[in-house]
Amino acid sequence: MPMRFLGMLAVALFAFGVEAQAGDRLDTIRERGYLTCGVSADAPGLSRRDARGRYNGFEADMCRAVATAIFGSADKAEFRAIDTILNFLADPGIDLVLHGLTWTFGRETGSGVRFGPVVLYDGQTFLVNRKLGVKNLRQLSGRTVCVQGDSNFYRSLQRAYRERRMVLKATALKTFAAAEEAFFAGRCDAFTADATELAATLIGRASNPDDYVILPDRISKEPLAPLLRRGDEEFFDIVRWTFFALVEAEELGVTAANVDRMKASGDARVRDFLNVPSAPLGLGPGWAAAVVRSVGNYGELFERSLGRRSAARLDRGLNGLWSRGGLLYAPPLR
Repeated sequence: MPMRFLGMLAVALFAFGVEAQAGDRLDTIRERGYLTCGVSADAPGLSRRDARGRYNGFEADMCRAVATAIFGSADKAEFRAIDTILNFLADPGIDLVLHGLTWTFGRETGSGVRFGPVVLYDGQTFLVNRKLGVKNLRQLSGRTVCVQGDSNFYRSLQRAYRERRMVLKATALKTFAAAEEAFFAGRCDAFTADATELAATLIGRASNPDDYVILPDRISKEPLAPLLRRGDEEFFDIVRWTFFALVEAEELGVTAANVDRMKASGDARVRDFLNVPSAPLGLGPGWAAAVVRSVGNYGELFERSLGRRSAARLDRGLNGLWSRGGLLYAPPLR
């Protein structure tokens, strides 16, 4: 996702290089008294402000989870809209970027930044009108597809059709917004982009979201991960293990509603999770339980913002637990 931000990446890498480091980040966060996260400005399902100005969505809740691990309170998270890596590197007041950025070799190496764990497995797919009766990618052969031209979306589309020997009829527009507009104007049978972007489009632009469906097929792999500065090793560890705690909690059946009752569980793994050591990360006792209490486990967080019961209507797919056919599992928290 956010391939349209690649243009600014080259500028960022040249301008800041490996000097864009900030040591003692965790001390700075604690002295300030809150965590600042860079998030999407207006991407429904990922990060969007409601009528009261509160940020909601997957990215926002991930930030709140990290803030809870550090301070014991999700209210210690603050947000700044961010659209490029350059913005992050230029603003030392931003601690962590949760804007959906694909982890790539070019974005990380020699740039002064590093990616945390993959928190969301995204990928390019297709939005179609339900009345077409299209259920999968192959049924789009010969149908018109709106796509942002001169983009990775277009190149992935061409490659996917070529590999499957499908007939491609692409309507390539100059910008993402133009392709989106053309689709809803009825100029195309399908609109292609990453699943999370299509979900945001569905929520933000469709007059009746029930009229549309996001296909299950994926034609690219887009591992989305938090972005941090190099040299912030203590902070990096907290971000990483906070995410793992969310995943482990789902696997163990620990939820926001039952986390306190689970302290009496007869399952030793659950008791170990709720009492995972805090000293190695410099966190307070019961930090993992506090994280789950504030935002829920990974499954709760995903379903609330992006899942089938949300306005985004995305399947768990690769974002399911390993025991249910997905890619998610956490190293043991012991």
